[in-house]
Order: sequence, then structure tokens, then C-alpha cells
Amino acid sequence: MKRLTLLLLLIFPYLQYSNAQIFRAGFYAGASVSDMPGTDNIDNDADYKHLGFVVAGTVSAKISPKTIMQMEIRYIQKGAQQTPAYDTTYGVTGNITGIGLNDYFTLTLNYVDVVIGFKRQIHFNLHNVATDRYGIEAGASIGALISYSYSTQSIPTPIDLNALDISPYIGIYYNITPHFYIEGRYSNSINSALQHDNNNGGSFYNFYYGTWNAGHNIGFTFTLGFIFGGSSSNQPAGNTPPPPPPTDNE
Repeated sequence: MKRLTLLLLLIFPYLQYSNAQIFRAGFYAGASVSDMPGTDNIDNDADYKHLGFVVAGTVSAKISPKTIMQMEIRYIQKGAQQTPAYDTTYGVTGNITGIGLNDYFTLTLNYVDVVIGFKRQIHFNLHNVATDRYGIEAGASIGALISYSYSTQSIPTPIDLNALDISPYIGIYYNITPHFYIEGRYSNSINSALQHDNNNGGSFYNFYYGTWNAGHNIGFTFTLGFIFGGSSSNQPAGNTPPPPPPTDNE
């Protein structure tokens, strides 16, 4: 993974320099907050307790005045986590019983993704001032599981996983400067990360019922990005394109 990241950092600036009018290269990094429906052994809800990180190299191309197509090579952590829960009712002696109610666990999945998406710049007035700093985006990632860790009650435990993750996403971004932007995305995989077998069913009590996408990866990413050759919209942030210079016939 370190070699891949170093290679991306070395290649992308040269790619951008040699194709300055076509491509924009960059990278982003930040936090991922994720969960897996069906793994919560208390109330079977999505509480997004698993925290990980994400880092990616990007190459984008402008396909219309306000639309960009972007490809990414990304490393991302997904998974699920359940913290210990205890019975806090009072026993016969009047003391809190402190009996554990769940098999707490931590499941971390490490993926290398190829991401293809589209960004659309939005122009509107904010406090009577025109701005082009905001945009929306959508796309999908195809990821390969490269490693994982799973422990229940702090004991490492084997688990059956699918090697492929396919996750559509939607998001918004904001250009802080012509080179820096912040971005938030929500994704929900269309396939299960957990295999639906008896081994996993024994580990997760609610795995086979309660939700339509049991065992799927869902979550949010919050990142800070950098573009080498300009803003993520390929235009100076917060400004509209200047008018063309007058010709001799005007």
C-alpha cells in the first residue's frame, strides 16, 4: 500500500503537467464512518460506530463547462463495531448488576478501490453574492478486499467475507480555494460484504432478518482534497469564467 501511494504521488503531478488542458490530478484524505446492517446485536439499527480512514489519488477531465468526470485509486477502511452494553438495573442488594448484554465486536475491512464518478458545479446566489464554489457528485466504486480484522469480546475470530465490494455513492463538495476542497459522500454497497452462511449467522444474531441489505457496507466519508492544476470544478473557485476579449469587428 505504501508503494502504491508513493507511485501515485510521483505520477500524478507529471501527468497533470503534460496534459494541463485536459486532465487535473490530485489527491484527498480523510475519515470514513461506516456500519453493516444486520450486525447490531442490541437493537439492529445503523449507528455508524466504526471509524476508519480513506486516502486516494485522483485524475479528472472536464467534459462540459460545469461537469467533470473523475477516476480515483483509493484505499478505504469500512466495517462495523458494537461497544459493550451492560444491564444497569438494580439487583436485590441495590447495586448495579453490571451484567454484559452483548457480544461486543470490531470488524475492519480494508479495500483498494477503483472509483469513477461525475461532479457537477452548482451556480447560485448566497447572501446576494454569486458563487460557483459548491457542487454535487455521484458515481460508484469497485473494491478488492486486501485484509481484514475481526474480534468479538477482544478475541480474534475468523469470518467469511466476499472479496468484492461494489458501492454507488452520492455527495457534495465545496471549493475552499482554487486548489483545496472539502467533500462529503454517502455510499451503500449493492452486494454483501459478509457471506450469508451458518458461520456468520452464528456470529451476528440479526444477520438474516430485519433489513433488506443485511451485511452490506454503508457509510460516510469526509475528506480534504488538493488539485494540482486548478479547482475541482476546473474553474477559479467562487468566480464565473471571464468574458472573451473583444475582436476588431466589435
